[in-house]
Amino acid sequence: MLAQPVVLNNEQHKDLHVLAQFSLESVNDRHIAPLMLQEFAAASVFYPIFFLQVEEVFAPVAVFGLKEGQNLFIKDGQWEGQYLPAGIRAYPFNLAQANDDQLLLCVNEQADNISRTEGQALFNADNTPTEFFQGVNSFFKEYIDANAISRNIVAQIKEMGLFKADGLQYRDLAGKEHRLNGFFVIDREKFEALSDEQFLTLRKFGVLQAIYAHFNSLERIGSLINRLPVDAPAAQ
Repeated sequence: MLAQPVVLNNEQHKDLHVLAQFSLESVNDRHIAPLMLQEFAAASVFYPIFFLQVEEVFAPVAVFGLKEGQNLFIKDGQWEGQYLPAGIRAYPFNLAQANDDQLLLCVNEQADNISRTEGQALFNADNTPTEFFQGVNSFFKEYIDANAISRNIVAQIKEMGLFKADGLQYRDLAGKEHRLNGFFVIDREKFEALSDEQFLTLRKFGVLQAIYAHFNSLERIGSLINRLPVDAPAAQ
């Protein structure tokens, strides 16, 4: 289990450094990872993209495994995935919301890519932010803006009634059939039946490429199945 992140400050974390290495623990037990619409084109080449419903909100995710806790892109302790979703690239940093709704930058002090002696320093000797730390802040500012745009467009897709429940169905290498429930997809038939006005609205939002990437990504389910160990079932 990953350690609880803490809010960054220039006293407690004045000697923290970030290593250049990719953090395997950030994906080790993850069978899904959050995505933004802006990432669909790149992510769809490697991963199936589905949507989860959290209360009334639909959230896109990349699928790394065929059961909870399974990441089929890790082999022999190495990450074999290609595109890394922004939410994973951000590790060991994340954002937390304070009581006054202010967003605070947090860090996992125990992350495997955190060091007290090596790597990129977060603070200078006078406790001012380093150029690297300023880059982290810029990354999150861009991430917040992009995520807000993505959420708003997904809400528009929902308003058009385009989402449908569609569990991830597949047959494993032993020929046994499985189904993972809880996923949603964009209904292709409803999408193709949109009025000209609705279609132009989606085009105005610049979301058509992402929708087609979502459709194409569903072909990656076969690639996931091919990554299954021959002697290990995908799900119970």
